[in-house]
Amino acid sequence: MGFKCPQHSLIALGAVLAGVLSSIGCSSSSTSPSATEGPESSPSTTVTELASDDVSTTSLDPTTTTNEVTTTTVAVDGIEGRLTAVIDDFLASAQAPGVTMTVLRPAADGTDTIEAINLARGVRNITIGDELSTSDYFRWASITKPMTSIVVLQLVEEGLIDLEATVSTYLGSGWASGYELDGVDYGDAITIRQILDHTDGFAEFAFDFGFYVLASTRLDTPFEPKEVIDWAVEQGPLYEPGTAYEYNTVGFIVAGLVIEKVTGNPAHIELRNRLFDRADAKEIYLPPEESPPEQTIDGYVQGDLKLALSFVPGFAVYTAEATVGAFYDISVIPQGVLRSVGWTGGGIEARAEDLARVFRHQFTGALSNEMLTAFTTPSEFSDYGLGINVGEVDGYTVYSHGGGTPGFRSHAMYLPELDVTIAVSANLIPIEPDIGTLASEIAAVIIDNS
Repeated sequence: MGFKCPQHSLIALGAVLAGVLSSIGCSSSSTSPSATEGPESSPSTTVTELASDDVSTTSLDPTTTTNEVTTTTVAVDGIEGRLTAVIDDFLASAQAPGVTMTVLRPAADGTDTIEAINLARGVRNITIGDELSTSDYFRWASITKPMTSIVVLQLVEEGLIDLEATVSTYLGSGWASGYELDGVDYGDAITIRQILDHTDGFAEFAFDFGFYVLASTRLDTPFEPKEVIDWAVEQGPLYEPGTAYEYNTVGFIVAGLVIEKVTGNPAHIELRNRLFDRADAKEIYLPPEESPPEQTIDGYVQGDLKLALSFVPGFAVYTAEATVGAFYDISVIPQGVLRSVGWTGGGIEARAEDLARVFRHQFTGALSNEMLTAFTTPSEFSDYGLGINVGEVDGYTVYSHGGGTPGFRSHAMYLPELDVTIAVSANLIPIEPDIGTLASEIAAVIIDNS
C-alpha cells in the first residue's frame, strides 16, 4: 500500500523540514529536545600516546606513517573527571542518548608525544540500553570535507591540479552542462577553488525537502556521485559562481571525482594512502566502497525533523518500527542512501580517536606551509577557507568543522597554538545545545589545564 498525502500537507511539511535541515551540515541547530534521558552509564576511558609528526612533511609515500602509537594506562592529571562532568551535563541538557569524545594534546611529561583522552557516555541503543564504548563507530558527516580538501591541495602541490583552473579542465567540457542562471550556463566556469570554499553556487541537497522525498523512494539503493551532481545542476546556481558563499556538499563530491580523475584511483584509496595511514588512523572509512568491521551505532532524530520524516514517502513506512518515544531510530531504515549520498563531502564513518588523529594531521604534517596557509585562509565572503572554518575560542585560533547527518551531530576542532585536537559526536540530531557548544566547553577545560 502506497503512501498518500495531500499536496498542501507536503508543502507545509517541506517548510518545516527546510527550517530544521540547516542542522544537517556544518551549521547549528536550534530545535528544542523533547526526549527522555537515556540510562546513565559508566564512563569508558582510554589514554594513549603517539609520537608528534613533522609539520613540514610533504612526502606522499603511502607506506610511510608519521605517528607511532603506544597504549598506556597512565592517568592524565585527573582531567577525565572534569571532562566526564562536562559531557554528562551536556547529555542531561540535550537529552541525547550518547556522546563519544577524543582529545589529543601534548603529553604532560614534556616528551615529544601526544596523548589521547577518550571518553564515551550514554547508550548506543535506547531500546536495549547497552553502554556506549570508545571503540564504537559514528558517522561524522561533513567533517569529511576538510579531508577531501587536503588531498586536493596535495595534488595542487604535485602540479596535478590548479586551484584557479576550471573543473572542466579535469572532468571535461560539459560536465555540468545546463547549470544555468538567467540564461547563462556556468557549468564550465566553476573553478577548483570555488568547489572548496563554497562559492560555486550549488544548492545543498541535505537542506532540500524535495531531495528527501526523492531519496525516500530508494533508501536501499546507493547514490552514485554523478546522480547527486546532476540533481544540483538541474537546480541551477543560487548565484553567479565566485560572487557569494553558500554552504553545500555537492562541490566536495565534485572534488572527489576530480581526485579520481587525476590520480586514476578511487577516492577512498587516495584518502587512505595520503591521509589516514599517515595519521596512523586505522579505524576510519569512506563508504560505500569500504565499511567499518562493525556497523555504526544507532542514530536518532527528534523534533520537527522526526515529524517530517514520519510523513515523507519511504521514511513513513518505517515510522512504527523506528519510533522510540520522542525519537525516530534512523538505523531501522535501509542504509544505502545514507551511506552513499555524502561520499567525499560527508561520508566518513570512524571511531572518535581515529577521526581526531586525521583531523590533527591535516594541520601538522599533511601540507607544506604554503598549502596550509591556503587551506586556512577564508574567502572574502565567509570565515571558511578551502574546506575549514576559521575562528577562535577563548582567544586561541581554532580551525573547525561540524558534521550533521540523520542520526548524528559532530564537531572537530584544532587549536594550533596549543596543538590540541577535539573530536566529539552525539547520536542525535537536531540537538540543543548544539554539539559545537560541547566542543567549546571541552576546549575550555583543556585550555584551563594547559
